[in-house]
Amino acid sequence: MAKKEEKIKETDAESKEELLDEEVDANDTESKKEQKKEPSKKDKLENCRKEIESLKMEVEHWKNEYLKAHADSLNFQKRINEEAIKNRKYASQNIVSELINPIDMLVQIVNMDVSNPEVNNYKLGFQMITNQIIEILQNDGLKPVEAKVGAEFNPQVMQAVETEANEELEDNKIIKVMQAGYMYKDRVLRPAMVIVNKLKKEEKEEDKKGDEE
Repeated sequence: MAKKEEKIKETDAESKEELLDEEVDANDTESKKEQKKEPSKKDKLENCRKEIESLKMEVEHWKNEYLKAHADSLNFQKRINEEAIKNRKYASQNIVSELINPIDMLVQIVNMDVSNPEVNNYKLGFQMITNQIIEILQNDGLKPVEAKVGAEFNPQVMQAVETEANEELEDNKIIKVMQAGYMYKDRVLRPAMVIVNKLKKEEKEEDKKGDEE
């Protein structure tokens, strides 16, 4: 009897284990089915919305990158064009600059007083050649700096090599032009060398008082 009862118990235990295994399998199957279920329409819409926003951001990013690259390209082309225009405009600057000193010497020579008629004929020929050279350079953009005695000193196109105190002239006026200056188009090729009038402070104050009275 005891053996039969033990067998019955073992059978019942095995049955219970089988039932438990079946329940676990059933639960696993249900879980897998739930996992395999398709997302709801709401989830799909949300996912689509997120994907659209992501694509919009990506499109905006590459649009900005394109606009930056395009702007850089335009600026580069503009700089190249400006540089080319500048190079053409000032193409002869170096040559003209080298010719200034020889021209100054020619001008001094042709302006010398000559008593010998034969030498004077040569001087007239050199004067014609000098004038032609100056005219050619002027047509290319060379022009003298406007510096003369009594004019206002302009440090942008003139250089003060010396100062003097001349009561007959106003302060900061040119007393003497030591060397002519030249401009090439809108650039200073060589500043005019001048002596400038610089009155003392006491003299300036007296002049101001005299003007007020």
